[in-house]
Amino acid sequence: MDRGRIKGLRFPSFYIEDYDRAVEFYSKVFGSPDTDQPEIKGWKLGDTWLTLFPSKAGASPGENPRNAEFAIEVSSPDEVDHLRKLMLDAGASGGWEPQDTEMYVPMRFAFVEDPVGIRVDIYCLLPA
Repeated sequence: MDRGRIKGLRFPSFYIEDYDRAVEFYSKVFGSPDTDQPEIKGWKLGDTWLTLFPSKAGASPGENPRNAEFAIEVSSPDEVDHLRKLMLDAGASGGWEPQDTEMYVPMRFAFVEDPVGIRVDIYCLLPA
């Protein structure tokens, strides 16, 4: 499974009501979970973990995260386009087409919304 060359992400964890749907989506994008227990699924991405739990383990049982997002830094501008396509093919929707922009610093940037409503930003820093 080609996960792309992800450079960074910092320990996002989400408590999901549609747990099986979320696990299926992220497994399509990143392959089988690296931690695969009945109520903990985790993918090692770069130097950290993306972890999913069923919502009953969190502070709001029976709900999906609201207004949640995380960002994935990849190692080249082409990887922004590649990872966004992988996510769309796996069931993500909407978002922004990849574009070169300057939010805080010059970067190639795109985002999608995963099937349970989490926004996933994808970016690569560009030379200043």
